[in-house]
Amino acid sequence: MKLVLISPPFGEKGQKSKGLPIAPPVLEYLAGLTLQVRPDVEVQLIDANKEVFDPDRLDADLIGFTVLTPQAPWVYRVSDRLRAQGKQVLLGGIHVTALPDEAAAHADAIVLGEAEQIWKGLLDDAEKRSLKPVYQGGFPELKGLPHPVTNLWNTNYVYGYFQTSRGCPHRCTFCSVHEFFGGKVRVRPIDEVVAEIAASKRRLFWGIDDNVWGVNMNYTIELYREMGKNLTGKSWFGSGDLVSVDHPRSAELLKNARSAGLTAVLVGWESNNIGSLEEYKATNKQGRQRRDAIKKIRDAGIEVMLFMMIGGRQDRPEDYEGILKLCDELKVSAHPVMTTPFPGTELYKIYEPYLIPGHDWDSFDGNHAVFSHDDPAMSVEFREDAIVKLRAELFTIPRILSRIPQVGWRGFPMSHITSWMIQYPQGRAFKQFAREREELKAKGVL
Repeated sequence: MKLVLISPPFGEKGQKSKGLPIAPPVLEYLAGLTLQVRPDVEVQLIDANKEVFDPDRLDADLIGFTVLTPQAPWVYRVSDRLRAQGKQVLLGGIHVTALPDEAAAHADAIVLGEAEQIWKGLLDDAEKRSLKPVYQGGFPELKGLPHPVTNLWNTNYVYGYFQTSRGCPHRCTFCSVHEFFGGKVRVRPIDEVVAEIAASKRRLFWGIDDNVWGVNMNYTIELYREMGKNLTGKSWFGSGDLVSVDHPRSAELLKNARSAGLTAVLVGWESNNIGSLEEYKATNKQGRQRRDAIKKIRDAGIEVMLFMMIGGRQDRPEDYEGILKLCDELKVSAHPVMTTPFPGTELYKIYEPYLIPGHDWDSFDGNHAVFSHDDPAMSVEFREDAIVKLRAELFTIPRILSRIPQVGWRGFPMSHITSWMIQYPQGRAFKQFAREREELKAKGVL
């Protein structure tokens, strides 16, 4: 039996983009899981962001897609086309779990939740062409997980990935992690994490945990101690909260994290607007002194980027300029995204009465304003133009160069190199996006 797994494009309206420099983690992992439970199955991986993809030329017994919300329209169109040819289609991922009835209309089978407990039975059913409509994955313990398979791609990636836990202790209204992975945070055995990273030929990684140090302080400190002792020449970045840096053992945590290869962390600042922070239920993630926390992380030799949302119903026009001023003051970069109420989140329920009709799911991409705002100054056009301008201004060469020396000497040189590797490509991409948007507006397309 042949299984083809496809990573859908992130481009607007399904247009092919350059993709990310990170190998699609779900597909590599599912390839490893297949090898573990059905080693006789032939697996092919396709990244539709980075390579030519023709659904009419696919030859497979089962074709699977993992679906994020902005990818859904493209996936549905392609799935319908494949099924019309008599091919079996499987859909899974966060969007499918959030909206199973919608997804089921475009698939022979859907997976809700995680795949470990149902994967072998699903493959057996596919081989007999007797797929069940729904496979409920549940929330398995994370012991004995397979290693990702990294040698099946037709393209190359700068970064690999690893995972040490599933879930997040916070319950932010904009996030679906606690819904998708369940209310209990689960961790992998430390020795299995270390063995997986050590066995990988890759040297640069993305730690895909939703929180790289807020899950369990004792576990995380020990994990990073063992990674530091047993891994050489491996560097990685991840995402985390700020409140963990208030912990009495935070100095030990940061020291071990740096020795484990952590060079940069995207921290959840979320918003400067207190009304938005409260609406997002994110105040408990910030800690007592979040500015001091940023300095503490950087002094440990780890670069910091702020994850921020802007354009929410509590935000005001001055909040855009406020982000730029904050970053200039702290000499830190930020990754601002348009506040987006994803299905399956509490924020979606709050914003549902204000959603603008006519938007398909591919507009829920962090670039578009998909809901109305009570402030006339916060029109859709203003919010979309303002975030494009803000992103371009955040990543000018002088600003990037002013930030890199703020990273402590303990991280030299990899944290400083990582800082440039993260910031410069973003700045180049954001400026190109701004130019293209202006050209479209000049032509009357926008």
